[in-house]
Amino acid sequence: MEQVIEAVRGFLSEKLRIPDAQSIAADLPLLQKGVIDSLELLQVASFLEKTFEIPVEDTDVVPSNFRSLATMAAFVERKRAAR
Repeated sequence: MEQVIEAVRGFLSEKLRIPDAQSIAADLPLLQKGVIDSLELLQVASFLEKTFEIPVEDTDVVPSNFRSLATMAAFVERKRAAR
């Protein structure tokens, strides 16, 4: 899971230019705290799909999967396990 969290932190920092992305707590609610917006969330979903070679359906992009770095990592692990 840590690999996914670090990859997303890197994406947030490098591609989305989120300040201090490397220090974002794994359980911080990203949308709720205004770290990312809904369009950036879609970019993160696309990044996860390409980087980890998992299918991300429209129905997967819900708060329970994308609330925080930790929930994103768990989502990726579930998708990997389902292959």
